[in-house]
Amino acid sequence: MKLSSEHIEFIENNLKLYGIKSKDLREDVLDHICTYIETQDSGDFNTLYQEALQKFGGYSSFQNLQLETNWQKVNKELNLLNNIKFFVGCTACMLLATSLVFKLMHWPFANVMLVCAILSLALIALPIHFYQRHKLSTQKLS
Repeated sequence: MKLSSEHIEFIENNLKLYGIKSKDLREDVLDHICTYIETQDSGDFNTLYQEALQKFGGYSSFQNLQLETNWQKVNKELNLLNNIKFFVGCTACMLLATSLVFKLMHWPFANVMLVCAILSLALIALPIHFYQRHKLSTQKLS
């Protein structure tokens, strides 16, 4: 069956109503549904459309698909932030340990290294940590 632009627009509007808010995800699901309908031999759009919806798990699966996509985006962002936090934390700890050795030995630049270590922890690692906690708590609520 060949789909017209009205059929495609109808499917896209229904996907919006079913809870798929992400444009990229909506385009992917629309493409899959259209491909399924166009590969079938029957000429009735409504029955083919209902069959395609059932193949994808029905109406409720679209909302779950959107939630899973949102969770994957948040998880990817949190992984990047976790890597940054780990790198900054390790660097700050090494700088802190080095500055303490410099301080004990009364070598120059001990205060500069100590201040840099404390500032990197206070201005980079801690805000990233609290942002991650906030993002996780808001994601679990939705």
